[in-house]
Amino acid sequence: MDNIKDENLKRLGRFIAEELIDLAKETDSEDWVEENMRDHMIGELARCVTLQNLYLDREEFEKCAIMKIRIMELSDKLDLPIDTDLTNLEEDDEI
Repeated sequence: MDNIKDENLKRLGRFIAEELIDLAKETDSEDWVEENMRDHMIGELARCVTLQNLYLDREEFEKCAIMKIRIMELSDKLDLPIDTDLTNLEEDDEI
């Protein structure tokens, strides 16, 4: 019985893989590059927010300010509205 389930899973896996390959062949390579860059920038944005929170906990305010600038640059490039309150520094905070 397990052998039948394994065989069915393998067939299903092959079918899904073949369908994904067919879909990939139909798309333009520029679509892949554009999406990959956006994904990379979103990952970089998440990294910067995480680092900024870490630096804030350590009271390393100069590094927080650098991360805030980077977060704002990335959010502009991604056309994502980021509330400056989420960047943990107010405009009048001393650095």
